[in-house]
Amino acid sequence: MPVKTYNFEPAVFLVEFNTQCNIASIVFHRLQQTAPGWYSEAPTEVVGAQMSPRDIMINCAAFLSAAAVISKILFPGARPNTKVHRRCERLRMLLEIGELPTLQKLSVRNSFEHVDERLDSIFKTFKSGSIAPISVDEDSHAKDTLVLKRFDPRNLTIAFLKAELSLPECIAEIDQIDSMIDPALKKLFGSRFDLHGS
Repeated sequence: MPVKTYNFEPAVFLVEFNTQCNIASIVFHRLQQTAPGWYSEAPTEVVGAQMSPRDIMINCAAFLSAAAVISKILFPGARPNTKVHRRCERLRMLLEIGELPTLQKLSVRNSFEHVDERLDSIFKTFKSGSIAPISVDEDSHAKDTLVLKRFDPRNLTIAFLKAELSLPECIAEIDQIDSMIDPALKKLFGSRFDLHGS
């Protein structure tokens, strides 16, 4: 059954949610599958077949990008536009979802997006030592090592400097949204759902 023309706007947002949820899910499963090869006790033959640190970070960036799109559509953050606030509120109502603490915060995404500001901040206290631009390991590094981007295969976390994001927590919230997309679309087959009204 086609969506009514007057519900075109909310339908487009739901389709975009579906796209981003699918991207996040695919990337999460890739990272989940490659993670055991990076465990400290992983056998050599498993390690050799795993994704490289560079490719892991490419997938981390793809996951963060999808999560960021979902987050920005659902939560206005500090944006002052009242129309955006209302649209976000109405979409959450349409999807029947409440608080999603991980997607609302996404501090790692912000760190990836504002690399220059984060580095300016860290330079104030970091005076000497080594730099690890990309790290895939279970253990935290020595205090004199500046780790820019890190993937923890054991806990499935992404970190930029001191900001950390749990992928399992984030994908659980994304899955919650994904499960509500079809029921929300069915609502749009009937009466008008105004994204900016009451």
